[in-house]
Amino acid sequence: MGTGSTPKVDRDAAPGLVVLGWDAATWDLLSPWVAEGKLPNLARMMESGSYGPIRSTSLPVSPAAWSTIITGQNPARHGVFDWFARKADSYDVEYVHTGQIKAKPIWEYFDEAGLRMGVFNLPMLYPAVPIDGFMLSGLAAPDASSNGFAYPRGLVEELEENVGPFWHAETEVYQYGREEAYLQNVLDLWDYQRRVMDYLIRRHPCDVYLLVFMQTDHVQHKFWRYLDTAFPGYDPEVDAWFSDAILQVYQAVDSYLGDLMACFGEETNFIVLSDHGGGPVHGIMYINRWLYEIGMLRMRGDLSTRLKLWLARTDLIGRAYRMVSKLGLGKIANLVSKPARNQVLNAFISFDDIDWAHTKAYARGAFGQIYVNLRGREPGGIVEPGEEYEHVVAWLIEALEKLPHPETGQPLITDIRHRADVFSGPYLENAADVIFSIQNYLYQSSVRMGLESDGILGKSEYEDSGGHRPEGVIVMSGPGIQEGATISDASVADILPTMLALTGLPVPEDLDGRPLSQAFTDTQRRTIQFVSRRTDIPQDSLTFDLAGEELAEIEDRLRSLGYLG
Repeated sequence: MGTGSTPKVDRDAAPGLVVLGWDAATWDLLSPWVAEGKLPNLARMMESGSYGPIRSTSLPVSPAAWSTIITGQNPARHGVFDWFARKADSYDVEYVHTGQIKAKPIWEYFDEAGLRMGVFNLPMLYPAVPIDGFMLSGLAAPDASSNGFAYPRGLVEELEENVGPFWHAETEVYQYGREEAYLQNVLDLWDYQRRVMDYLIRRHPCDVYLLVFMQTDHVQHKFWRYLDTAFPGYDPEVDAWFSDAILQVYQAVDSYLGDLMACFGEETNFIVLSDHGGGPVHGIMYINRWLYEIGMLRMRGDLSTRLKLWLARTDLIGRAYRMVSKLGLGKIANLVSKPARNQVLNAFISFDDIDWAHTKAYARGAFGQIYVNLRGREPGGIVEPGEEYEHVVAWLIEALEKLPHPETGQPLITDIRHRADVFSGPYLENAADVIFSIQNYLYQSSVRMGLESDGILGKSEYEDSGGHRPEGVIVMSGPGIQEGATISDASVADILPTMLALTGLPVPEDLDGRPLSQAFTDTQRRTIQFVSRRTDIPQDSLTFDLAGEELAEIEDRLRSLGYLG
């Protein structure tokens, strides 16, 4: 909250708990900046409270991690594994939102207890549901004019009248050479969202807040190369100008943290956390191309597919575009909508060109995720459940373990696991069958075949230079938190039970997470209550179909951020 705009909250009305999500925050950046005095409010929180690393989900993907944060359950128990979910009896996917979560979310606990809760900008929050408090959807939601974007239902209109035209996602697309415009757009969105939160806290005060800031994640995806002089292709004459771009965003959210702490006083417990960490990205791996080369994935043999394969291998389209760009005509592409451009690019080699009758495995997602073409699950599945399935999984794991980096010879694939060794729950079948990272997340993956590339590795898509890491941050302070305690072995599944315990509510025993009581004062620790509940009652979900134009908008936004692989 800016100077002069901080809402004056009556001491009796101060919230008991404020949770701030700094999406993708990592100690690799925060620790030196805190030591250098560049994040004074986070430093003050650390000095007066407890802090440490927090383990994300496997893989560290925002929808899975945030769904675990708000349910206390692993993805196989809440049903969300990525930005997409496979459609039943299809190789197509649909994009996820909180209406598809099949475990009890945090706002239901507080609503049942008569506590007002405010939820702002949770990445895949949609639709907003009726609660005593407020809800505003996040990144993976349709336009704010959609009926389910906010609750109360007239909240967007109220904000537009009092704060200005509503927007919830960056409107600039990052491009190397246009850094200043993109960074300014990120900061402008932050300034607007900050004013929105000022208004909401002043006019719709709550007992508990969950406020998520995505700018920290987005700026890391695009600007990591500028703070790393050893980054491949680093150009000091250009890149040095934006070496503090990520820091600027963190200083903005740190300033807001200080305003909230001053606003609410010493009676409020605070948690600052990230859903996962961040780090550099040097490129991508074409996993489907690798599966194609080793014979686990087959392309159709019809004339149309053979022509597409020839165009892909010769990179004819890419070379034509680069030639046009050299002639100064590359901006013509900007006159065509991004969904239309993506449709043209994907029209050459897509999942429609795969010969499913002779394909045993395929990949999707921005990380290491391979799915077996399983009979009875996939519409064209050929691998029999049971012994054959286990054999294919074991074969894939062994082949991945032996795969070298084409330049260094070092192992390319790291942390390879069977899904059953990672997740447990009734929705395990929705997970990828084989899960891994590529050089400890130094590379992401692409759903594209990448046949125009020299090998299975290629340049980052969407000009990303930063990506995700499994270890995020957590800092806690307030009347219920010890001073100087180290938080260890924390998981994102621990956040919901910790929120319940800090607000005096009972913690269900069947959650995957536990309260982070190691950070609690002795008095707070003695108040923790556990309660049993029936686990055989499935949670309702609000699954519904989005309109075609809404899906196109969401897909376009997520693709420009590099989330769809």
